[in-house]
Amino acid sequence: MYTVTVAGYNSKHPHPFFMSRPNGNPDYLVLIIKTSTWFVINGEEMDVNPGSAVLVRPNVPYQYRSIDGEFKNDWLHFYCDDPDFPDNSGLLFHQPIPLDNLGHISRYFEQLVWERSYGPKSCRCQNVDMIMQLLVSNLLQAIEKKDSALPYSPYSSKLQNLRLTMQSQAYKNFTPAELAASLDVSPSYFQHLYKELFGIPFKTDLINMRIEYAKDLILNTNLKMEQIALMSGYSSEIHFYRQFRQKTKMTPREYLLHAKR
Repeated sequence: MYTVTVAGYNSKHPHPFFMSRPNGNPDYLVLIIKTSTWFVINGEEMDVNPGSAVLVRPNVPYQYRSIDGEFKNDWLHFYCDDPDFPDNSGLLFHQPIPLDNLGHISRYFEQLVWERSYGPKSCRCQNVDMIMQLLVSNLLQAIEKKDSALPYSPYSSKLQNLRLTMQSQAYKNFTPAELAASLDVSPSYFQHLYKELFGIPFKTDLINMRIEYAKDLILNTNLKMEQIALMSGYSSEIHFYRQFRQKTKMTPREYLLHAKR
């Protein structure tokens, strides 16, 4: 079980900021770096880009400071009573870990701070442990992607939030121009960023989301197909049938009959 001793979410410090622990800490430290930061860990010097995680073992000396401007980070100290931790955990210590889901991981810190301070006492420890397991799992995924990770982009977190919004509201008429404006970039650059981050063109991704949304309506409602088409973002039932068949190799009715077998 994980035990968080102290944590901070979206901490902000004025420039210049400097932290030094010549004897390290008695527990493990996780830092989510949101501004450019200079580190020395166990004598090794490195610059860490925003959108990175850094993990430090107990009793290891370290220091870090902001490179320019205000310093921002999420941080926590923790113990783990698993005797195999961390040797068999797969975690990477004392090196920057690029994150492609910074906003997602940062929300774990937000929830951890909340649970430690205001969560029900009867289940506080269990809730903190579960959130920590999710956090560690996401860090492990980031480590697996480390060698192929894309360079940090200040748009990554916003694009992830946009994609989640699209997925939950696939029926809306999202356009590159509208979404690009929300990032203050051109539509062509928005589509370049989208494909670079998610590995799929914006238009293709949106179609896939609409088809998945339509599948759920087909299986779990008694709506007519024309209603499902409209609720899935299609003004034309013919267009809906065409794209549904392209993606599933079946018509909507064939898909329903196949699922009921």
